[in-house]
Amino acid sequence: MEYNSAALKKTWHSPVYMFFSPNVSIQYHNDRLCHFFPCGSRKCKTKLGGVCRYQDTKDKSSTTNLKHHAIGCFGEDAVNNALKGKDAGANSGSIFVAFARQGQQPVNYTHRVHTNRELHELLCAGRPNIHLPSPDTLSHDIKTAFEICGQRVGKLLRCLHFVTDAWTSPNHQAFVAWTVHLEHEGKMFSFLLDIVEVAKVHC
Repeated sequence: MEYNSAALKKTWHSPVYMFFSPNVSIQYHNDRLCHFFPCGSRKCKTKLGGVCRYQDTKDKSSTTNLKHHAIGCFGEDAVNNALKGKDAGANSGSIFVAFARQGQQPVNYTHRVHTNRELHELLCAGRPNIHLPSPDTLSHDIKTAFEICGQRVGKLLRCLHFVTDAWTSPNHQAFVAWTVHLEHEGKMFSFLLDIVEVAKVHC
């Protein structure tokens, strides 16, 4: 069944729609015409995976069911902040206060910052379908990337060409230089490793 989706979307002004995919379709459930809103969460908590808004009722434009579903998948705080137009976890204060050291204690930085609830809510604010990987997934991906990089660097190291050259400058000073050359993706790369002045030899 064809319908003017662009015209319909222009009538959807509630922020609750951001928690659902824009690919809304017309379906029939139990022989009832409805608009199906796919949930924006990658792990929707319902078997249907979205919300059916039936078109044979007086409140066919109501967002109550959409809001209830969004709260179940994204949390009440995220939905309420979106409806109020606020960033989740936002605090009042200057940027200096946010990053300044508190007292005389040393500043510590964590490598697990993405597990922080406030940061997670801030990153997901306005983008409810975003997915942040777990610490286990990140550690696995980093380990895999390190192994792949090690293999690629190992291949490059087997194709290095070292060159040494000695010459005398116009002021009669002797020098020796060491360079390394390699070819990568059809391009030649040359790097100077070291250059030293040869000590004068007294015969």
